[in-house]
Amino acid sequence: MNDVLAMCVAMPEIRIAKGETLIEESIRTDRLYVLKSGAFEVVRNGVRIVSISEPGAFMGEISAVLGSTPTASVVAIENSTVHVVDQASASVQRQPELTYAIARLLARRLSAVTAYLVDIKRQYADTNTHLALMDEVLANIIMMQPAAPTAMGSERKDVPDY
Repeated sequence: MNDVLAMCVAMPEIRIAKGETLIEESIRTDRLYVLKSGAFEVVRNGVRIVSISEPGAFMGEISAVLGSTPTASVVAIENSTVHVVDQASASVQRQPELTYAIARLLARRLSAVTAYLVDIKRQYADTNTHLALMDEVLANIIMMQPAAPTAMGSERKDVPDY
């Protein structure tokens, strides 16, 4: 059993049937979920982002840490069981082991995104396309201050904010 699942043994569980929505984009519930078994699909603005099937995976962690509404929907793609952390924002602040597990996950994601952006920068640095703007994107990510509120969505006028 992985560390996250071991931490969740005493937490309540719920079963979600295939096709049911666990988290609805923009609807705040202040719940965090940990996958025990099954699989989910993450969908943002109707676009499939990723599927989650690894036991111990967090769902709703960004909302819990930021105290915000979910940025995506999470839908069961098979019958699934999840552990539930109610009052997720407070739990993340109170439980160092939970906070650390989420921080490790988010750090791994940031590392992967940064590596991807560096690769794009390397490929398109000498072009005159919008992809040559990776310097700005990387600088904005690296220089983001912890207390600075961030708006979700795009600054582009032709891309709707969600």
